[in-house]
Amino acid sequence: MRQLILVSVFIVAAGLAACGKSPGERMAEAAIEARTGHKADVDADKGQMTIRTDQGEMKISSGGGTALPATFPKDVYLPRDYTVEAAMEMPNAVIVHLRTGGAAADVATAADRQMQADGWKSAMTLMQGTQGKVVMYEKGKRHAALTIADGEDAGVRVGYQLATEQQ
Repeated sequence: MRQLILVSVFIVAAGLAACGKSPGERMAEAAIEARTGHKADVDADKGQMTIRTDQGEMKISSGGGTALPATFPKDVYLPRDYTVEAAMEMPNAVIVHLRTGGAAADVATAADRQMQADGWKSAMTLMQGTQGKVVMYEKGKRHAALTIADGEDAGVRVGYQLATEQQ
């Protein structure tokens, strides 16, 4: 059975060869469609991928030159200097991972101060040992989880999981 599925994926990939997509894009589309049962359109370009299904669009970026998504809220804390390592946008949610300088405790203090000044309410804090923490905030129908931790090498890693409740 597994061989039949694999052969089917390769046949679909070969059939799409004339569409101007790379073999990797065609194989990713076939895998997503087989797993979800939804039509998928994958475009990969310089560390960026867009997946379109009938449920919406997901944009994923990583590597050098990754930018903060245009939909990243203006009222969510960002360090003064940072490098975006990865970003994912989807309907009603944004996930971003970045790196900044300093110490996790200082970044966490600055984040908490700015988030509360911008009207976010702290909902929960989880300590991750002595080197980091996760802080969850709420503002109306929006939720933000910030993961702040010292990096394995120099710097601080900050992760954002931002979501808006659907109507």
